[in-house]
Amino acid sequence: MGRAGILGCATLRRHALFGVIAVFGLVLRGLVTVAYPSAIMYLGDSAAYLDQARRRMWPGDWRPSGFPMFLRLIDGQAHFTRLVVIQQLLTFAAGLGLYIVALRVARRPWIAALAAAPALLWPWVLDLGQFVLADSLFGTLVTGGVVVLARPGRPTVPACVAGGLLLATAVVIRTVGCGPLVVVGGVLAGAAVRACGRRGGLARSTAFVLAAAMPILGYSTWSVANGGAFSVSAHSGFFLYGRMAPFADCAVLSRADLRTLCDPRPVAERPQPDRYLWPDDSLLRQGNRRIPPGREDLAGEFAGEVLRAQPVMVATTTVGYLIGYFSPVPHENAKTSRAATWEMPDALANILPPEAPHAADGYYVLTRRSQSLGGVLLTYSRLGYAPMPLVGTGLLAGLAAAAIGRRRGRRGQDCSGPGRRGQDCSGPGRLFWLASGAGMSVLVTAALTAGFDYRYLGSVIGLLGAAAVLGWIGLVEVLRPPVAADPQVILKPPQPSALSESGSG
Repeated sequence: MGRAGILGCATLRRHALFGVIAVFGLVLRGLVTVAYPSAIMYLGDSAAYLDQARRRMWPGDWRPSGFPMFLRLIDGQAHFTRLVVIQQLLTFAAGLGLYIVALRVARRPWIAALAAAPALLWPWVLDLGQFVLADSLFGTLVTGGVVVLARPGRPTVPACVAGGLLLATAVVIRTVGCGPLVVVGGVLAGAAVRACGRRGGLARSTAFVLAAAMPILGYSTWSVANGGAFSVSAHSGFFLYGRMAPFADCAVLSRADLRTLCDPRPVAERPQPDRYLWPDDSLLRQGNRRIPPGREDLAGEFAGEVLRAQPVMVATTTVGYLIGYFSPVPHENAKTSRAATWEMPDALANILPPEAPHAADGYYVLTRRSQSLGGVLLTYSRLGYAPMPLVGTGLLAGLAAAAIGRRRGRRGQDCSGPGRRGQDCSGPGRLFWLASGAGMSVLVTAALTAGFDYRYLGSVIGLLGAAAVLGWIGLVEVLRPPVAADPQVILKPPQPSALSESGSG
């Protein structure tokens, strides 16, 4: 065998684990696409997106219009199979990107393969890819922004431009994208401050901000030109009202007109946020299909007063939602959306009768399904909950690794294992911080402003899963017994460890 053949075999062996995971991910995507032709509809988001793509774009809808623009770009409104194939390939590309950057950071293929596995294999990712919804595109854009900025070494100006464009475009796809944009921008700004005014740090931060401003300013200007506000969201008060109504204390409201929006029932008997927003008989709509004029602005004032008067309740319910995402069983109660909506379908619809607690939830409908594949994929779909405690504790492990690493570093200790002397203890590295920060910021933003829905988790589980893997590995590294200083290398400056090579500088 020639040198090229030997190198080829060595490369295959080196990436064998990722190859198996990637092939399995492609097979699963193929099975999902075949099982649910040609797409799954989520009412009424899917209908609203398709209506804009087929008729007239306008910035004043309940949701930003970035996804309808994407539909027009690929003609997805007329070819659903094309749309879902592209979405499935986008999420696969996100997993591939995570593998490439994790490999450069960790330098161990098995770690990189595990970091990429959630984006490639997690059931919610596969399920969302089959919906006519913005979440797969949104998740891919956020992951792309993290990937281009998490490569080892200081990010280049072109990488900052690409990251800013990707993350800001995610905002005009789904407004919860504001969280990742702020987190990543904060990381770059912090690096610029630590650079003590050196030109490189300021140039990178400036490039990121200017690039991020382009999609957001463009969309907001379009909104103003159409008679709306200078914003990417025309209905923020609407959704915030639904978030506050389930626990609002009517006594804290200062005006009688605001109290007309307050549910008189005890908090324990109140339903989840959607029941206050969409049914015709809700307090907001007062028996009308459309919200009466001025009523939505009043709902925004209601939400503001409750937020100021009951901050502890807002905080505790938000924490409860976040903890629920990391439960090993479906987190579902009267105050949450249905978990089953985001499990792969084994029926043509999951519509509930009007008296059911979750009847106001959006529900899926599809025209055809493979009966033989449907049951198998549903079983696979339900495997997604069990690993969630490992994801949550992996994120905490990364925080612990950073704290322990900094303490040992201040003491001048080398915390790497045998054969890895001279490496520092700076924690899990920039990929961990960007992936965990971007992923958690989506969940926190949604929990604060909308409520609990596995749909939000499905769009960022690839990032959170990758961060959890890096967190666990980082903790193992810093917990290794300190290595005694070697007189032969004592004069050499410390080199970054496998996971900290891409430190936040």
